[in-house]
Amino acid sequence: MFRFDVRRLRASRFAIALLLFAPCVSHAATLEVLVEGLEGSAKANALSALTIYQERDRPDLSETRIRRLHATAPEEIRAAVKPYGYYQPTIDASLDFDRAEDHWTARYRVQPGPVVRIAAIEINLRGEGATDPAFRNAVERFPLGRGDPLNQAMYESGKRRIQSLASERGYFDMRLTRHEIRLDLDAFRAEIYLDVDTGARYRFGEIQVDQDLLTSDLLQRYVRIGPGTPYSTQALLDIQNALTTSNYFSEVKIDADPKQAKDRAIPVTIKLTRRPQNKYTFGIGYGTDTGPRGQIGWERYYLNPEGHHARIDLRGSEIDRSLTAGYFIPIRNPRTDQLGFTGGFEETNTDTVTSSTRRLAVSRSTVRGYLLETLSLTHQLERFTVGDQTGRTTLVLPGVSWTYYIGDSRIYTRSGARMTLDVRGATETFGSDVSMRQARFQLRAIFPVASAGRLITRLDVARTSVDSVTQLPASLRFFAGGDQSVRGYAYNSLGPTDAQGNVIGGPHLLVGSVEYEHQLYGIWSAAIFFDDGNAMNTFRDPLKQGAGIGMRWRTPIGQIRVDVAEALSVPGHPKRFHITIGPDL
Repeated sequence: MFRFDVRRLRASRFAIALLLFAPCVSHAATLEVLVEGLEGSAKANALSALTIYQERDRPDLSETRIRRLHATAPEEIRAAVKPYGYYQPTIDASLDFDRAEDHWTARYRVQPGPVVRIAAIEINLRGEGATDPAFRNAVERFPLGRGDPLNQAMYESGKRRIQSLASERGYFDMRLTRHEIRLDLDAFRAEIYLDVDTGARYRFGEIQVDQDLLTSDLLQRYVRIGPGTPYSTQALLDIQNALTTSNYFSEVKIDADPKQAKDRAIPVTIKLTRRPQNKYTFGIGYGTDTGPRGQIGWERYYLNPEGHHARIDLRGSEIDRSLTAGYFIPIRNPRTDQLGFTGGFEETNTDTVTSSTRRLAVSRSTVRGYLLETLSLTHQLERFTVGDQTGRTTLVLPGVSWTYYIGDSRIYTRSGARMTLDVRGATETFGSDVSMRQARFQLRAIFPVASAGRLITRLDVARTSVDSVTQLPASLRFFAGGDQSVRGYAYNSLGPTDAQGNVIGGPHLLVGSVEYEHQLYGIWSAAIFFDDGNAMNTFRDPLKQGAGIGMRWRTPIGQIRVDVAEALSVPGHPKRFHITIGPDL
């Protein structure tokens, strides 16, 4: 007769629970792996090759597995250091277990031994590439040379560079007819032999451009290759970049497959998709000097098959407003050169100046690398009131401007600089009411400091040659003070004054600033700064100082900057708030 025993059932359940729960509460031993006697990339390669090091954190690592991996570790280390020229290392391996701490220590003391050095290196070029300067340069800059330790990783890198260069420059039949390292381990020396047969260089074949927007003449100035031009990957990249940034096309596809070559001539097909004809831009900002400010822009990218385009910009704030319209024609090299015809008006109304200006200008702009050069001729009519002086001036201003920019980002810059030099002049013998010459240099440079800091510097210096500053219209006089000048002072409140004490501006300007900004958390930063400068009649006039602290908040359109500055050159050091929004450069 079967009897149901409740106590036995409960005991069985408890035993089963213990068996199931036991793996969860077991404590795995820890394992530490140490490699001594190696440094740098050789040590890093040894650790990556050690299976015991890669598995040191596995929770199911048993004693049997540890001892087995420890036994194979010396051979793994020997194989790992060979590519660095160590072919006869001595390895002292030990494995210790601390029962109290339940801790294993695997230690490998490596004596690398003598390094194998390169006694001879011979690289021979054959084929059309033997006279190609790019290949000659690659051979001269091969990463290994006579007397260097043998490093197989660098040897392979040098080979890959030659092979990549062959593909980039159209030597698609290139072969390494010999690639050999001879070792003499008794003398710890190696010899490298590399024979490269580049074969013939491929050329571009028929060029077909699929588009219906621009004239063939203008397009040819973007596509600067033709049938018979030596193949180059860089040439194709340059074409794609030029067409993409031309503002005419939204998509550029280039097909140049070496497999389709006939008699080493590669056909090229370029498919272009026109972009929308109109572009609209909107911008907003704020500054203590200007109050709220905004911008609306409209640009029409292509008005005709010759690639002419037009742009209109409307800007406004509490102290000024302007409207500018321009018509632009690509010339010579359309990627970098354009002829512009612009016209517009500007009105300014501040505590020191009231002016109304009308301008007509013709300009030629050219880009040379990081440098933008603009030659211009401007006809300017200005009515103005400065202090108790009211005037009307007509000027014909030839000028040249150079702007240099380099940086990682214009919005928030960790490292970069923007420099501008403007030179212009006028003469009474060429339709102007006054003869003058003026030059202005502006620099803003940003340097990283450690991982969380930035050093921000500004310099603004200008000089005007004129008989009297009262002959200059307001737009050509210089004032200092404000958010972007000497902080701690009101906008345009610094400069020479008239008999009544009104600031009337000066012919010269000198302003400098040093600021340190430190990131506090995320998008928040704090800053400390010192500004020094003034507008003046001569550079011997005294400068005005301002200093303070500020907070920064990073946004997609630039930082919001809130500063509290003291006017150090004023008795009592009065304080002034400054708020600005915008990009760094």
